[in-house]
Amino acid sequence: MIFAFIFSFLITAGDSSLTKGTSVTDFMDAVSMTVDAKENIYVLDAGANQIVKFDGQLNYLKRNGKQGWSEGQFDKPTSIDASSGLDIFVSDGKNNRVQRLDLELNYISSLYPNIEDIPDNLKFRTPVASLVLNSSELYVIDKDNNRIVVYRDGKNPSFVFGDYVSGKGQLGNPVKILKDGKNFIYVQDKEQKLIMRYDNLGNYLGRITVNGLETFAIRNNNVYMFDGKVIHVYDTEKNSIVSKKMPDLKNVKGKIRDLLVLNGEKYLLLGKNELSLWREK
Repeated sequence: MIFAFIFSFLITAGDSSLTKGTSVTDFMDAVSMTVDAKENIYVLDAGANQIVKFDGQLNYLKRNGKQGWSEGQFDKPTSIDASSGLDIFVSDGKNNRVQRLDLELNYISSLYPNIEDIPDNLKFRTPVASLVLNSSELYVIDKDNNRIVVYRDGKNPSFVFGDYVSGKGQLGNPVKILKDGKNFIYVQDKEQKLIMRYDNLGNYLGRITVNGLETFAIRNNNVYMFDGKVIHVYDTEKNSIVSKKMPDLKNVKGKIRDLLVLNGEKYLLLGKNELSLWREK
């Protein structure tokens, strides 16, 4: 069913404030984060060209990576994803590849989307972000053509969506891709300032947004949209915003770049130099 929603700031019964707890400030230029099934946190620091791993309480576990083009090295990577539950994918666009690592940050393999034997209509050079469905299907944001390229077997491109022939589902500047508990796909479009929703075949289903959308997260079937001040909780079953979470950001420096939601109503906010854990009051 096609739907479109734009929400303004309305107070609802489920609204609550968030208080800041543990924080980590050991980053040069943190750009993205992800979480595994054990709620270990992985932060991608583009300034250091490293992945830093923490447990769910933000205790440091390990780090790996450095600048370069060899296996396990990066050059200003843009996104990290552990949605497969088995491993990690890092969009390493300046090196024209997506790198796959295990959960201990050991290199496994690389996907190069511009190699010679790929059909021209499926080639591109600059991956921005990725998502894994059903343990092996890889969805990659193609920055060069503002579309999603799908690798059904995780290795060979099968089809694209979100491109100029996608009608209402056309993307302008996709920057982030996530899935919900039913494997519907959500793509943040920075140009249109909204989130596009698709099924796993790339069929357009609708769009959601809030004024000033900066980033978003998904847990189960809720979409958490952050507008720079407030986290708006959108229930995909009810097709409406059901609550708002309000972190006290007056002592937080700079913009929030990424958001994660964990078990027990815990929220992680990532800035350029700081990762912080928040809880409801």
